[in-house]
Amino acid sequence: MPGFKSLKKPLLSREVEKQIKLSILNGSYNAGEKIPSERELVDQFQVSRVTVREALRGLQQSGLVQIRRGRQAGAYVCEPDPSTITENFQNLIHMGKVNFAHLMEIRLYTEPDVARSAALHRTQDNVDTLVRLLDRAEADLNVSRKKSRLTNVRFHYEVAKILNNTIITFLCESITQIYSAIIIEMTFTKLDKKGIAKLILEHRSILDAIAEKNPAAAFERTKKHLIETYYTYSNIIPDSCDEDVDKRIRSFAEI
Repeated sequence: MPGFKSLKKPLLSREVEKQIKLSILNGSYNAGEKIPSERELVDQFQVSRVTVREALRGLQQSGLVQIRRGRQAGAYVCEPDPSTITENFQNLIHMGKVNFAHLMEIRLYTEPDVARSAALHRTQDNVDTLVRLLDRAEADLNVSRKKSRLTNVRFHYEVAKILNNTIITFLCESITQIYSAIIIEMTFTKLDKKGIAKLILEHRSILDAIAEKNPAAAFERTKKHLIETYYTYSNIIPDSCDEDVDKRIRSFAEI
């Protein structure tokens, strides 16, 4: 007589988490708004407090709610942000699955096109924001090389914001900002003021193309900047490169 597999009921906490998540996604609770308290959720769902806490923990890990303590204790709906994407990328980095070459390759696939589109759609306010950012990066260079580089690397993120596309912005912030910060930590004693000033100057060249609404120049200057940045860092941290990816990146220079 054939045996049967046991049927396992889904965890109640997953069901609670799913229902609260749907309420957030359909707009029943807006960003910054507090969802019902643990006691209220226990009464509504007719489950234990432990089950509710597990559900809230899952929602927090997904970046949908923030658990606060103290006078304003409770679970509050979060503004959408790329923190969960960022955390996954950081895990890949620390596990050795992603390296600097991977970062530069994906940036070459995306950022030149983003800059080209930004040149077509930018406003004067966008240009002014980028000018102030690079001015601050130059000013920071007289105080701290690390601070200057962290300021300067935000240039690509601010260019992405011009397109007002949440996916592009999240992708740029998750990949470019976070990994660049790690690279800066790894090389903060290996890049002198002259090298940092060169990176800022290359950003100014891209900015000029965006300000002039020259999409072709914005594309080419961004591509050239990324390739030269790759060459610079691959010489400083050669062990961070992947041979196959390296070949593909170098082929970009020939296109």
